[in-house]
Amino acid sequence: MHGLIFAELKKYVETKFDSKTWETLLGKAGLKGNMYMAASVYPDSDLLALVTAACEMTGLAPKAVLEDFGEFIAPDLVAQYLFLIKPEWTFLDFLCNTEETIHKVVRFNQGVTPPRLVVNRIGDDAVMISYDSQRRMCALLKGIVKGAATHYKEKVNIVESRCMLQGDPACTFTVQVTAKQRPGSKGSPKSAASPR
Repeated sequence: MHGLIFAELKKYVETKFDSKTWETLLGKAGLKGNMYMAASVYPDSDLLALVTAACEMTGLAPKAVLEDFGEFIAPDLVAQYLFLIKPEWTFLDFLCNTEETIHKVVRFNQGVTPPRLVVNRIGDDAVMISYDSQRRMCALLKGIVKGAATHYKEKVNIVESRCMLQGDPACTFTVQVTAKQRPGSKGSPKSAASPR
């Protein structure tokens, strides 16, 4: 797993709670003292351990934690790869080009394996995304899509019709733009359980 994800997870926890909570999370995950550098690569098992510990601390399901985290990191991911994103792209253009632009560049980093995405337009206002990854973190993708929609000031409806967690060979999402956000709107307010 790309170290950028771990660096963002640390930022997420410290933003939602504080730095002490991050240290507690590392301890509960059996990773006390670990430091994660954005430019390095770390075992997937570390992220799974951190998510599991976060679920125990908050009482939230893994799906909820991953989706909220994905929504949180989307703006930073867009900023990180802004040099690859064409200014004229719409939100749906961004989704359609993620695999062949951002993921293609990310894979140049040895040991970094982002999920495979196949994105097809199914209308002027909708795309279908097929997600395939051994990590089976489709909720993270859903959160990133929601966060990217907010970045592009779009409101979207996301429906998952197939899921690897239910035994399907890949996850399938339909993403439909429903409206533009009103000026000044930043999406719906978030709520997160406090750590125990």
